[in-house]
Amino acid sequence: MALEINMLSSNGYKVEEIADIAKEYGIKVNWINYSKVELQADDPSDIARAGGILAHSALNVPLILEDTGFFIKALKGFPGSYAAQALHTIGPEGILTLMKGIEDRSAYFKTAVCYVDRGVVQLFEGTSDGSIAEAVHGGRAFGFDPIFMPDGYDKAFSELSVEEKNRISHRAMAFRKFAEYFGNGR
Repeated sequence: MALEINMLSSNGYKVEEIADIAKEYGIKVNWINYSKVELQADDPSDIARAGGILAHSALNVPLILEDTGFFIKALKGFPGSYAAQALHTIGPEGILTLMKGIEDRSAYFKTAVCYVDRGVVQLFEGTSDGSIAEAVHGGRAFGFDPIFMPDGYDKAFSELSVEEKNRISHRAMAFRKFAEYFGNGR
């Protein structure tokens, strides 16, 4: 019998990435299209934990909830955990405007996956290091992927297939840690 987990998210791209990895572990992801109440905090782990606990108390089902931040060194970590707000207000083009003339273009994504079930709360984290591109790249226009160049690649995240991205991404790293935990009987 395959393992199953409920994933709460309003973002189909995130669910697609997670479901692709889950297959490798024999885990079926049930997507619950859910807009979480989001704690405003500087660390994605704090947001995922609070959201997971609140969602579990409302739905009373085992679940995972994910939160990601996008941190740019030269901008003192902006947009950080407020990446969704920055995406909807200034977008990737706005970040590039803020980065004009800045030499240090280092950045990273951090994802936290929170698993909650009957009093058990576990966090799993992953990070992807890279830099801000000089221009918006094509491909899958998901979040800040069109301007993020992962270390060791000459392509933006947006130009990688889901399979390629899932070999190196922050979300994949965090979910793989969860999958190993979940698959080993918790």
